[in-house]
Amino acid sequence: MIARLSAEFPALAPDATGINRRSLLKAMGASLALAGVAGCTSQADETAMPYVEQPEGETPGIARWYATATSFAGYAQPVFGKTYSGRPVKLEGNARDQATRGAIDPFTQAALLGLYDPHRSQAPRYLGQPGSWTRWERWSVEEAARLDRNGGNGLRFLTGRVTSPTLRRQMANLLQRWPNARWHTHEPFSADEAHDATSAVFGRPLDRHLRPDRADVIVALDDDFLGPGPWQVRHARDWSDKRRAMQQGQGESWMAVAEPLPTLTGVTATQRLIAHHDKVALLVRGLAARLGLVESPPILEGQEAAWLDEVHARLQASRGTSLVLVGHTQPTEVQALGLLINEALGNWGRTISFRTPVAALAPEGNRSLQVLVEEMLQGRVSTLVMLDTDPLATTPAALEFGAALANVEAAVHAGLYADETAALSHWHLPIEHPLESWTDLRAPDGTVTVVQPLVKPFWSVRSQHEILDNLAGHQNTLAGHQNTPARAIVQQSWRADWGVNFEERWAQALLDGFVDDTAEPTVVPAVQSRAAASTAEAAEPAFASGLTLLVRPDPTIWDGRYSEIAWLQELPKPITKITWGNAVLVSPALAADRGLANEDAVEVLVDGRSLRGPVWIVPGQDPATVVIFAGGGRSGGLAEGYGIDPMQLLPANGKTVVSGVELRPTGEQMPVATTQPHHAMHGHDFVRSVKREDLPDLEPMLEEHPSFYPEPDWSSPSWGMAIDLDVCIGCNACVIACQSENNIPVVGKELVAQGREMHWLRVDHYHEGPVQEPDMAFQPVPCMHCEQAPCEMGCPVNAAVHSYDGLNLQVYNRCIGTRTCSSFCPYKVRRFNWFDFTQEDPESLQAMRNPEVTVRQRGVMEKCTYCIQRIANTRIEAQKEGRPIADGEVVTACQAACPTTAITFGNVLDPDTVVSRQKAQARNYALLGELNTRPRTTYLAKISDRAEPAPPSEIKS
Repeated sequence: MIARLSAEFPALAPDATGINRRSLLKAMGASLALAGVAGCTSQADETAMPYVEQPEGETPGIARWYATATSFAGYAQPVFGKTYSGRPVKLEGNARDQATRGAIDPFTQAALLGLYDPHRSQAPRYLGQPGSWTRWERWSVEEAARLDRNGGNGLRFLTGRVTSPTLRRQMANLLQRWPNARWHTHEPFSADEAHDATSAVFGRPLDRHLRPDRADVIVALDDDFLGPGPWQVRHARDWSDKRRAMQQGQGESWMAVAEPLPTLTGVTATQRLIAHHDKVALLVRGLAARLGLVESPPILEGQEAAWLDEVHARLQASRGTSLVLVGHTQPTEVQALGLLINEALGNWGRTISFRTPVAALAPEGNRSLQVLVEEMLQGRVSTLVMLDTDPLATTPAALEFGAALANVEAAVHAGLYADETAALSHWHLPIEHPLESWTDLRAPDGTVTVVQPLVKPFWSVRSQHEILDNLAGHQNTLAGHQNTPARAIVQQSWRADWGVNFEERWAQALLDGFVDDTAEPTVVPAVQSRAAASTAEAAEPAFASGLTLLVRPDPTIWDGRYSEIAWLQELPKPITKITWGNAVLVSPALAADRGLANEDAVEVLVDGRSLRGPVWIVPGQDPATVVIFAGGGRSGGLAEGYGIDPMQLLPANGKTVVSGVELRPTGEQMPVATTQPHHAMHGHDFVRSVKREDLPDLEPMLEEHPSFYPEPDWSSPSWGMAIDLDVCIGCNACVIACQSENNIPVVGKELVAQGREMHWLRVDHYHEGPVQEPDMAFQPVPCMHCEQAPCEMGCPVNAAVHSYDGLNLQVYNRCIGTRTCSSFCPYKVRRFNWFDFTQEDPESLQAMRNPEVTVRQRGVMEKCTYCIQRIANTRIEAQKEGRPIADGEVVTACQAACPTTAITFGNVLDPDTVVSRQKAQARNYALLGELNTRPRTTYLAKISDRAEPAPPSEIKS
């Protein structure tokens, strides 16, 4: 009975774990910002200074915006940073950037909390004890002299993915000065195998450049191109452009996916085939055989053969406007065959092209880290400099990086956190956060962004450029030496290229947030070898007995580099809705076969290595596949104690696909915090769908019901929202945007498990049909702003009220916490502030909060307000200028962030606004419309089916 109660109503169930005061305060502290604390030896930026007297042009309460960028796996993510009196409070996408067009992903937005994170490293450490920059400089001078004598013998650099032109220039200078030194790279989830594939076909490594906006048909074979990653915003924006064109009758937008586990791309697809990882290679070969690239086709039967037949027919009918993608975890020869399939379909130069790799490539390719570890174990590395990387936590335990590091005489670690690698290093040097640093980075397409700081560094930190400058013998506190500030180092990289126009172009780059015409042009090089077809044909996958383990990047904390950011720890993972940790994901069939249920503890074993973790059942997953997201099981800081570390199970070569896995139940349980315990719709129509062929004659789905209440007389503008479920990919960008904009606190794992999360906006994940092969969908759910709101009828103190412009508001200082409005709300979008997360915070902790939004205290109900502060600001500006508010002038935080523009907001009384035209479509419907609450937030149904493919005789050649 207790288990059933807990599943249905987590907030009413007995508290089995209890609220640990220490863990709660740790989570609270991580969600706030410690600002204004500067280290005594940090280097002030000459252009970023605090003020005692108000500078000319500074108006208190008026925000300033600056173009800059953050880094995601080494790539630039252009942003506009919003500041109040020098304090950054919000990051939004750069609307001038043609790749992202103002959209932004959750990782980039959460970088703001990373800037203020109190767990960041704040001063140098030497041998585990507090150190100083002066001592570091003295050591680096002596080390530089030693390296000059032996040409850098024994010196090794280890970095993550590097796209910064300045950092590459500095590294090149150091390697030229010390020719015996070597530079190694390590990125846990890189595209090295994709580079191997292009090398096999073209004779050189190349980045692929995709154009989903030109593709009528997309076939993704274990490739989650719409999922989390540096390319997500660009790909999602392009795909949604094509999808919207299809909605308007302009071309096709059909997508088929074959994958072993549900992904954002798979949920969005028209046709989804559940396929084991090894079976994907057979599907690629089968498609190649149908196109004449492979002589002997593999044997495929039943559902797989039917899926491939339909895919082949649609690809043939869309030659030159199709796109076939093969995931980076597939073997090199299979990926290379995927490239040749696109050539055979005439897609090269249209929907897929190539460019010179944006990031620096190590000479050893994907074996770079292994070569380094081998040299370390052999005692050939005397000095190891690690820049912004944590190899101890992000490499397989079987690689024994820790043991290798013990062989190094001098290990230098420079990073944001005193992490696992820092604990075993001789030197730990805290580096600047990108939002407080001068640097340059390239976006995934190669466009350069000059990154300028939004604020002076809070602590005693330095940029990576200054640390390399230190290693070169340029110091700033020793007599006779002068350190070069990071800004001057970056400028030096561009003075030669820009010549006499340097000052003008530098200023323009800072204003725009990027440098025009700096991306390498896309090319379609000549094919050097077609051996991939025969190689893939010969490499018949051997299906090993037992289960297959897949380790994938976590959709909220990636490889663990974001595990210290509480916003992302508490962000529900798109498919499972798990927060604060990860789990062993299994299919319903496997769970039934082993007698497993959610939260049952199991032991995962492979080649003598084992890991213990909780089970979570995922409908739509391959029965022979076990999935664990990376990034869990970290030690120290906020992330300690949350999740499990699958790196313990991987082989030394870092392959993230492991066969022969065993799963053993332990008979115990491990609690998992999830925000959505039920995903099946059970016949309800929360997410509606329509067939494309029915669209022309579709009757309006929004029903009008009579009401006992008098019709209100709304003033114009009167606000409303429409959310197009046909283009929503469930990426969670809107959730983080809402949290950042509205000062929403995190609450920690224990309270989430009780159903007390505070998010004003959630993205529900639903499935219907057989749990083995369900149809799935996402649905963002903010406050519905009902015109006949049950919360207003039930509130005993009139705290829930309606405004003249159609907003359902909550008057905080009236609310007495009866929670009547929550029990009356059928949408469950109202959040009760059970604890006062701000009462004991000093003023310095309020730096990150948006001053336009009230910070709520304990005992009040809070919810989405349609970003009323943005509405008010726009209204004031329009009144000052004596004009009406223009359509599209008010943009809510969730709407601004959405990569697919699924969210539309505006004046619903004006029939010519974009939101009114959306609501006028026959697909528009109200969630739980039968309750007659008349919500201002409505949805556009998914377009689920397509017309059948043309008969083979009618297919265009």
